[in-house]
Amino acid sequence: MESDEDRLLGFLREFAAMSEQERDAAVEALPENDRNALIALDAARAATADVDLVGVLDSGHGGLDKLREVTDPAELLTVINLAARERPDLFAEALFAAIVLYRGWGASQPTEIVRLREQWHWHVHQELQTTHDDETKSVE
Repeated sequence: MESDEDRLLGFLREFAAMSEQERDAAVEALPENDRNALIALDAARAATADVDLVGVLDSGHGGLDKLREVTDPAELLTVINLAARERPDLFAEALFAAIVLYRGWGASQPTEIVRLREQWHWHVHQELQTTHDDETKSVE
């Protein structure tokens, strides 16, 4: 049996190959739940289209560092649940950072993920270098 997610992904593949009129008709023909999911996906893509991914990764990494400070497992889960409910932007950034930064380094990794991770590492290196340079100047 095909799941709703599999059906939606299949629809999206077909949808990409359609004309504008065919797309409008296909969206209208969808069951309401699928139509709402498609509209939500479109809104999420639009919201992230111009996002600075290195900045999001940097912010998410900072959030992960703060989560690592929590030592009690139940408290950690509580903080994560609270962030997911009350601050979904922070939750999404931390989850994004966890997935991008902590996946494997093998050749099978997606090129775009590897490129983003390398950009972020370079960004962190530049920030550390700037901090070091500023500290050196203030000592002189």
